[in-house]
Amino acid sequence: MPEYSANMISHSFWQDEFTLYIDFLNDDFTDAEIRKMAVEDNCFQQKTEARSIDTYRTLKRRIGSLDDDYLELYPSLDVSNKKLVNIISIMLMDKLFDEFMYEVFREEIMLGDSMLHDYEIEAFFTRKQVESDQVANWSDQTITRLTGLFKTFNRNAGLMIDKGSYDEIVRPFLDFRLEDLLQEKKQFRQLASLTGR
Repeated sequence: MPEYSANMISHSFWQDEFTLYIDFLNDDFTDAEIRKMAVEDNCFQQKTEARSIDTYRTLKRRIGSLDDDYLELYPSLDVSNKKLVNIISIMLMDKLFDEFMYEVFREEIMLGDSMLHDYEIEAFFTRKQVESDQVANWSDQTITRLTGLFKTFNRNAGLMIDKGSYDEIVRPFLDFRLEDLLQEKKQFRQLASLTGR
């Protein structure tokens, strides 16, 4: 399996769909039943059947990266913390995004720097190109698309605000139960990424 993947460039944040999938699981639907609803009923409201299947598969993997305790807690969280659960699942699923959150987002919070410029994200990808032959072989277009996607995911999660020439970093307010769960599951890296610790 490759160390890094650029597959997420075809994905969206899919917060509403993420919530719907968790609701289905909490209502005792199986993954197979959810897949059937995605294809036959277009429950995720995608434009094509292929996109519905891709959305289903991606959400299944994201949610599959989470312990059942997250699914139990999820309905009682406010919207901003539900978005953080989605971001956590993406971090758990995608090594490059996880490293971006830890090395770039966390550092901005630690330094108290609320402005993230494109050159800082470009520096992250340049480091990864030096560290990994795989990333070094990606096209400039792939890097550009990933850069945009990382920003979009963080904006959708309420962790960044587009200010034109930079993104404003927003320190999240983690529900104490979500913070406790991250500690209990020994997901210290993801907790540090969101809190700057």
